[in-house]
Amino acid sequence: MEEKISRKKKMARTTNVQAEAEAAFPAAVVAVAEAAVPPAAGLLTDDIIVDILSRLPARSVHRFKCVSPSWRDLIADPAHRKKLPHALAGFLYNTYNRGNPRLHDFHFANVSAGAAPPVDPSLPFLPPDKYPSVDPCLLFLPPDEYAYVPQLDTCNGLLLCLAYMAPSSPSVDEDEQLDSHYVVCNPATERWVDLPPHPKVPLGGHITARLAFDPAASSHFHVFQFAKANEEDCITGVDIYSSRTRAWNRKESRLIEKFSLYFGLAGVFFRGMLHLLGWLHPMNHNEDAVLVAVDVEGQVWKTIRVPSGGLSFGKIGLSQGCLHYATTPFAVVDRDNNNIKKKKKKQKEEEDTSLATKIASVWCMKDYDSKEWVLKHTVSDYELRSITTVNYKVAAIHPDCDTIFLDSCDVDTLASFDMQRRKFHHILQLEKNRAWQFLPYVPLFSDSFAGADGQ
Repeated sequence: MEEKISRKKKMARTTNVQAEAEAAFPAAVVAVAEAAVPPAAGLLTDDIIVDILSRLPARSVHRFKCVSPSWRDLIADPAHRKKLPHALAGFLYNTYNRGNPRLHDFHFANVSAGAAPPVDPSLPFLPPDKYPSVDPCLLFLPPDEYAYVPQLDTCNGLLLCLAYMAPSSPSVDEDEQLDSHYVVCNPATERWVDLPPHPKVPLGGHITARLAFDPAASSHFHVFQFAKANEEDCITGVDIYSSRTRAWNRKESRLIEKFSLYFGLAGVFFRGMLHLLGWLHPMNHNEDAVLVAVDVEGQVWKTIRVPSGGLSFGKIGLSQGCLHYATTPFAVVDRDNNNIKKKKKKQKEEEDTSLATKIASVWCMKDYDSKEWVLKHTVSDYELRSITTVNYKVAAIHPDCDTIFLDSCDVDTLASFDMQRRKFHHILQLEKNRAWQFLPYVPLFSDSFAGADGQ
């Protein structure tokens, strides 16, 4: 009798494990896992397995490398990686050039498991006879055709740069506006395209340029240029470049509200619309932070309120198919930058649940049409300080899981925090004297990049 009961329990446990596996993975994935058993392995060709894997999130594909050496080699094969989704490789960021603080040097922070960084920030594949000074070490060396090529934005594997032409004479006033044009490139395939000259902005004007590209929808990309004559002005419209028409097109804002955009923050291209973090005029620090969204035709404009709760440093991101918004209170950022000592006692800090004690609050918009944000996770100052004494602020949101990236200005480190498991991980040391930019990069090995000139 005991033996029968034991067998029943064992069968129940086996059934439960199978049920959990089927609930966690699509039926196609279970079929592939079963095909990994030697007798059934020959029933599926590599092309069929790759086709199944191509329909899964990047994080799942990355995990399947551990199934067996043959699966690992199959996924890593250059012939197949064009079809498979890829995980976050790292971040492009900049530092102030020591010789000229008005210029930036560019770096790549590798957060992937690979030993070699997948991106060389000097972009060596651009032709040296045309872009001899892409490497920051060679800035303004005559007779270069282009003097300076800053990196502005990334979107689904593509990188947007702005190429400044070298002055015609060394005696040119350094405040004189240099001719420039945008360059869009794919660092993974070393292909690029030069855009025609962009609409001019008055000397001293402010430009925010962002890239929109979704290889799952189209091989064409768009570049958005928002401009204003001075800092006090509002954004009145946008100039949009389309790789399909190979031309710039001016579109006036269709919003009733007057708005401006935060400088240097990455945007999100989602549902055919570019989303950028901005604020409404006149500015009310507690209530008027918004997402400004515009489609690639410049016909549809809308604003989405973001969660308020005092002065905070916000970041937007696309994670697990939904818009996310993360904030760090300015009090934490100021303390990070200025190394201000905390004045509150530890006991009071434990009890205080106000926004000022949160290192990060993360909201998710599960239903995009409702425009409603749901508080997903929080990380308190007290919780993080039980792990590390370093002050951190939110740098980015992981695209595939409930993890945020944190950076610290006082010790120049990049870390991650798994908000599900409550685990902190120090990743690497960043370069000193960092500027504002922090761009996520996911490699794109596909050739679906319209208008590319590079070979």
